[in-house]
Amino acid sequence: MKKILVFILIVFVLAIVGYFFWSLKDKDLKLVPKDADAVVLIDVKKLKEQYFFSSLKHPSVWFEGSRLNSKKNGLIIPDYIQIFHLENTNFSQWYSIFEIKNKDNFLEFLKGKGFKIAENNIYKKDRFSVKIEASKCVIGFSNSSFEEKSNLILKSKTKGLYADQLINNSVASVSYFAKSKIHKFAVYLNDDNIEIKTKTVQDIFSSQISDLEKQTQFLKLKLDSKNAKIVSKLFNENLIDSIDINSVSAISELESVNDKIVSYAYDDNFNEVEKVSYQKLVQPNYTINVQSSDVEKLWSYFQDKKWINAENQFTAIPFQPNVIKKNSFEISIQSTRKNINFGESPSGSFILLKNNLLFVDLLKVLSPSDKKSISKVNYLYYGNKGDYYYLKLQLKKDKLPFILSQ
Repeated sequence: MKKILVFILIVFVLAIVGYFFWSLKDKDLKLVPKDADAVVLIDVKKLKEQYFFSSLKHPSVWFEGSRLNSKKNGLIIPDYIQIFHLENTNFSQWYSIFEIKNKDNFLEFLKGKGFKIAENNIYKKDRFSVKIEASKCVIGFSNSSFEEKSNLILKSKTKGLYADQLINNSVASVSYFAKSKIHKFAVYLNDDNIEIKTKTVQDIFSSQISDLEKQTQFLKLKLDSKNAKIVSKLFNENLIDSIDINSVSAISELESVNDKIVSYAYDDNFNEVEKVSYQKLVQPNYTINVQSSDVEKLWSYFQDKKWINAENQFTAIPFQPNVIKKNSFEISIQSTRKNINFGESPSGSFILLKNNLLFVDLLKVLSPSDKKSISKVNYLYYGNKGDYYYLKLQLKKDKLPFILSQ
């Protein structure tokens, strides 16, 4: 009996020592360029740890190969994967750098994933691009200006950051570099959702989300001046810097409509014959209200941009027809097919984007893989009250937790 207890004790001690050495991490972040203004940091070992404990609860995945196994991709995976955004670039342009351990394995990995070589050691698939130079590769999450940006990234000096500056006990983090400080947000992978929030955030948004979930609209948002500016910056627009906007509110629902198509042909006697057919289109009905301390200045700005045509339609929105109006304190834009009232809404700034069957049809430009990913989403919520920021991507119920279903 004593021998068994001694054996168990030895195994226990070895497990603790082994975990201690396994959990040691290289926290020196050497791959973030100096002109990066935001960084997503992924704690690889913590991600593997969460994957392991989640898999223990789900025996159905015990005999499957780990989806986190990266030994055969030819890359050196650091303890912290660093994905960054560069100053003065579009919100969709994110990048990451990896060191190559085995170039042949890496090229075989790219080929197996469907990447095709374009030019100058650049490989592309859908919106992803990869540039190989010497022992490094740059991965771009957008094809826009990729060759130019990847060359700049490879030549750039680094910021000289450490992981403890950006992440603390969460599986990942999102950090934004302002002039005076670093704004940090923790990322949590839960069974059926992903949360991004300020570390000290309280549970002040759950009741608001619950109320908004009960509503049927596809989109509902209300943003104060600060949050409108944040959204503007995400899309690399300086609209808010040019004009005074106090708040923006919007509501929208999607509708499937019959679009009439008229064509002409000729009969045997060369008489013109009208042919009418119909096709199903997804169109949003919407109301947008923009409040400003100087409505006339805002209206003139829209006119200078050629966003208001002779029929008083707001052409910056691609879904027509609509009508734009103004009064002493706000400008409103409404679709003409169906009016939607904003109704009551919770306090604070928020955005709720709900998925439905018509949403994927609306985004016809998406790739099949993107459409598949969107089909798994239930809704996206953003909320802000004071210093509390919260982003939640709610997924549809699945048999497995999110981390095991990818």
